Amino acid sequence: MTIKIISKKDLSDQLTKLEIKQSGGFGTIKPGLYVLLQFLTEEVAITLPVIKTDPSRETITLLAESVSDKINSLLNHCLTGIQIALEGPFGQPFQIENFGTVLCVANYQSMVALYPVLTALKAAGNHITCHLTGTSVGDSVLENEINNLSDAWINSDENPRRASQILEQTLRIQKYDQVIAIGPAKTIREACTVATATKTPIQAMLYLNEKNQNGQHGIFRVSVCGNTRALCVDGYNFNAYYTSYEEMLKRFGCERAEIETQSKINIPV
Repeated sequence: MTIKIISKKDLSDQLTKLEIKQSGGFGTIKPGLYVLLQFLTEEVAITLPVIKTDPSRETITLLAESVSDKINSLLNHCLTGIQIALEGPFGQPFQIENFGTVLCVANYQSMVALYPVLTALKAAGNHITCHLTGTSVGDSVLENEINNLSDAWINSDENPRRASQILEQTLRIQKYDQVIAIGPAKTIREACTVATATKTPIQAMLYLNEKNQNGQHGIFRVSVCGNTRALCVDGYNFNAYYTSYEEMLKRFGCERAEIETQSKINIPV
């Protein structure tokens, strides 16, 4: 589908807000779904979570983090009215309802994907505790916005062992009705392991931000098979079954802890 960008706003040096006009429209796109933007003059496609939709105006809003030189160049020259191709939505939406108490686990690089999920959970009436893992280098994208949507805030330092201990203590000391985990393979492994051990329902999204920012597909839904450690991983052009978290880690690897060029924004999205 060929569409037009009707509004483009740089929220920081590394984050661009795009409002896109749809021809025909998709209606409301649920949290957890994503789209692919294909610039007609380039082969690169950007995978982006949908931040919000406006069916009455037939628009969707996206946040694009630009790190690679190629994508950064495209976004810098993305004038209002330029035509691009949009595919999607793809993925599996998160189940959103009034669960009661929800623990959201993510790392700092996953805030763009976490934001629409958190917004929907809050609107449904949930009491939300947000547990951010890793370290914020300087000020982080959307940190204030996510903090405002959370009823409680847990921040882990850069020590991976310490972050894992805090997560385990949190789930063992307090009962949660639902866990939402978004982030790299390590974050998903830790959250799913503790949730399974404490018999807490969990929904998980593998969010490989470095791949997204470099024109590759990096969003996958992860499902834990029963009470085992077997995992189903489903993405745009890839799906697989893994018998252990270690196999998943070997396939997807670990991303860098943080991207030093992230900047804080406090502009409503």
